Amino acid sequence: MQYLQYIKPAITADTSTLSATNLAGRRIEAGAFSHPQWLRLCFIERQLLWERRLTTTMLMETFGISRPQAQKDIKLYQQLAPTAMKPYQLGIPYHQPTEGFEPVLLSGEDLQWQSIEDYAPPSAGHATEMPMLKRRHNLPVLARLLSAIEHQRSIEAVIATMNSPKGRTRRLTPTAVAFVNNRYHVRAFCWDHMGYRDFLIGRFKSNPEVVTAPRSGMSSAKNAPAFEQCNGVPPEADTDWDQMVELELKPNPHLSGEQQALIASDYELEEGGAWKRVTMRKPLIGYFLVDNRIPSSKVEYHMAAHDNPIAWPVFACTADSNRPAHEIGFKPD
Repeated sequence: MQYLQYIKPAITADTSTLSATNLAGRRIEAGAFSHPQWLRLCFIERQLLWERRLTTTMLMETFGISRPQAQKDIKLYQQLAPTAMKPYQLGIPYHQPTEGFEPVLLSGEDLQWQSIEDYAPPSAGHATEMPMLKRRHNLPVLARLLSAIEHQRSIEAVIATMNSPKGRTRRLTPTAVAFVNNRYHVRAFCWDHMGYRDFLIGRFKSNPEVVTAPRSGMSSAKNAPAFEQCNGVPPEADTDWDQMVELELKPNPHLSGEQQALIASDYELEEGGAWKRVTMRKPLIGYFLVDNRIPSSKVEYHMAAHDNPIAWPVFACTADSNRPAHEIGFKPD
């Protein structure tokens, strides 16, 4: 599972100095800073957003800069985002984000996780790149959900789904965020369905608002909503999320022997004389199958076996029981 993705700086040609009005209500642009400094400022914000902590040592080791320079960068970020960090607390050797922290440098289009800087594709006449559709991201929503997870809060928000495309109010207790291909999901206990589900963050129609249950004993009536009866604490653990499943990947056995050998080479499915194995959380298996063109349903499995095996080159099964991976399933909302 990829848990998050990092930032691609949006460099602009504008080199004007930032004014106080720039800092309120909209994202700060990169043009007022040198490129190395912009990357360091984005790194600071990335640490506060995802790691929920920042130290000068992190900046020093990542960028190879001196301690005074790292401290100077942190001070500059505090000037750009004066409400982003909690005041210094005795005994805590790192900076913490405030509970209402929202990024001012990063945008939903710039999210990256693995690297500090992304490079543009080659522009030579003999090379080209196929455009890919991007999914909508909502960075303020993402920031609030991460804060809710950190502080164990429940939230309410209007969320659109395929079953409710106009959106309706949901009450959730978020527990984790997963980045799947080009989209973010939040894993949460849904108080409507009384179970754990996945919600696309890009489909939040309103910013999440924290909700709290009455103090223990004040809503013990049997006809009280489940959220109040449970004091806002999910009544069950997310056992599916905690379960790690190992999958074995191999060529579609309904292809010819030569075709299977080609697929094994294409996808590098052989490792040390055995088929390739990957391990992931159980709720993410369905997404893995869909995004990698592996049969993800009974219908697709039948098509891969009988109708058009070439369209489904790779099969996946559980490593321990050889059970087709699509039978495990998943429950997006």
